[in-house]
Amino acid sequence: MVDLPLVAITAKCVAGALLIYAWVTNRHTPALALWAIGFLLGAAATALIAIREPIGGVRSIDIADALLILAYGVIWMGARSFNNRKTRIVYILSIPVAWFLVRWMEIWNFSDSTRIAVVSSILLCYLGLIGFEFWRSNRALPSRRPLIVIVWVQAAILLSRLLWPGWDLRAYTEPHPTLSSAEPMLLELLFQTVVAAFLLGFLMKERREEYHRRASLVDSLTGIWNRRAFLEHAPRRLRRAAIDEHAVALIAFDLDQFKFINDTYGHLAGDRTLCSFCDIVTDAVRANDLFARIGGEEFACLFVDISPAEAVAIAERVRRRFADMQILSGQSLLHATVSSGLAMADQLQPDLEALMSAADRALYRAKELGRNRVEFETVTPDANGVRNSEAV
Repeated sequence: MVDLPLVAITAKCVAGALLIYAWVTNRHTPALALWAIGFLLGAAATALIAIREPIGGVRSIDIADALLILAYGVIWMGARSFNNRKTRIVYILSIPVAWFLVRWMEIWNFSDSTRIAVVSSILLCYLGLIGFEFWRSNRALPSRRPLIVIVWVQAAILLSRLLWPGWDLRAYTEPHPTLSSAEPMLLELLFQTVVAAFLLGFLMKERREEYHRRASLVDSLTGIWNRRAFLEHAPRRLRRAAIDEHAVALIAFDLDQFKFINDTYGHLAGDRTLCSFCDIVTDAVRANDLFARIGGEEFACLFVDISPAEAVAIAERVRRRFADMQILSGQSLLHATVSSGLAMADQLQPDLEALMSAADRALYRAKELGRNRVEFETVTPDANGVRNSEAV
């Protein structure tokens, strides 16, 4: 025998308790609390469905339906909160309240099969919204895909209620439900409660880890990639460029006399100079170019599928705009310049070290020749396939 109502209530309560515990240990993520409330509301709705007795003159099934609709709405609200989207609580409360008033005031009398169809249709809409929120969340989170599958499974169960109304009601109300009558509900419990609760907790954990990982790859002052991120992403782009037979270029930037700016105007002025330079480069390069802060006042930008003329034009545009920029420091306006070394490789698949070495040599020449200029060097293979560099 299967005491299905007790199994359902227990499973949903355990899932809610797990999510509450996860929220207590991570209180800056309200999505966990909202998901916990949704599961607990689902447990209360399941208990009322099992009772099937009036409460204070109100049919328990009507309260259960309203709570179930509210539970799905709160879970959708949690999914939106996970994506940093706010939802007004009035939107969540309006549908279950309206449904309860229609049933309580007997504005519309209909059979149980019609009731199940209407409620299932509302829940199916909520599942679509929940699945959409998980679909557009960060795709780097591994738990995102199985959660979407769970939503699909639950949607299929709700669709079966529309096609065959009443089967889940019999599974709850039969004195001794058989395994065949309880199988669909047990499957629903498995996916909707325990597994879903664990995956939701894992999803939040993965997002926190992804946040810390990305934070470790971003320069805290300028907001661009740091040296670690550049060394992690650049080799992948070079391998992809070799497969696609695309030319690559690397520009090494170094702000001229940056120590003088710090010593004369202060470190705040130096920080503003760095941020202003990053704004100029970000505006000048393409969206898919890899721009990073390599050191204190040193920067690098890797380009894929670019011609020498285009690379030189970008470097010159950055140099001119930065030289013309006025940077406000207290009551003073300061000017700064940048020297650039451009290394170009034409369909060779050069390693990153060779490109960076060539760009550094070109940069040193720009410094020696008076600063505020762009120097160019080409990385070419010799007859034996060894990569060499040629100054231009």
